[in-house]
Amino acid sequence: MKHPSHLHGFAIRCITARGFALPTLMVMLALASIATLLAMRNLWVNDQLLNAEADQLRALHKAEAAMPVALADIMGSATNSDGTNNLRHTAGNTTQTHAFFPTSMSEYDLLRQRLGTLTSPCSAGICTPHTLDPKAMKAGYWKTQTASAMPVSAADTPYGDNTAWYWVEVFPQDGANAATATARPPFAYRITALAHGVMPGSATVLQAVWAKHSNTSLTGQWHSWHVLHD
Repeated sequence: MKHPSHLHGFAIRCITARGFALPTLMVMLALASIATLLAMRNLWVNDQLLNAEADQLRALHKAEAAMPVALADIMGSATNSDGTNNLRHTAGNTTQTHAFFPTSMSEYDLLRQRLGTLTSPCSAGICTPHTLDPKAMKAGYWKTQTASAMPVSAADTPYGDNTAWYWVEVFPQDGANAATATARPPFAYRITALAHGVMPGSATVLQAVWAKHSNTSLTGQWHSWHVLHD
């Protein structure tokens, strides 16, 4: 039979062990909770990054889709399917003020006169910049110019109206000759497409240069293709 003092010491050790077990358990639970919170935060951050990347790709694809729409606009006919004049390809008379794609230097001069009365060198997505403005190589410049852009309709993009726009800058090419089958085309075109993503403030600005193979050719070549940044 154990001595009462031995029993008393055993009881103290049991109570002490229990006293240390509860704080230890609480510390372990706290550490587990912190680890869980950190894991959830990492998952949230990764989810946000993935959403931002997906939205950026969506805006890029939308801007790329606007490029052939702009090219079709450049290559359009002077006559609509119903027989009426296509003002996008008809200079009209001196009383008219609409922007159009010129086919000669005289028409180009007329277009510059019309656009010269505006605060912007662009109207309805057609531009005649006087010089290679460095600002036109910045995405922020085009983001503030949507009023002078050509909007891409919902029929040409699955993302709806007012989500993509384009501008076509018309540049004369030095040494352009009279309109013959082998003559150098008189103009090169720099196309800039702006597309908004789904997330607030998300946008991509894509810019490319295109020119016909020859003056009378219906085909051409892309000479550059890059995303603009600020």
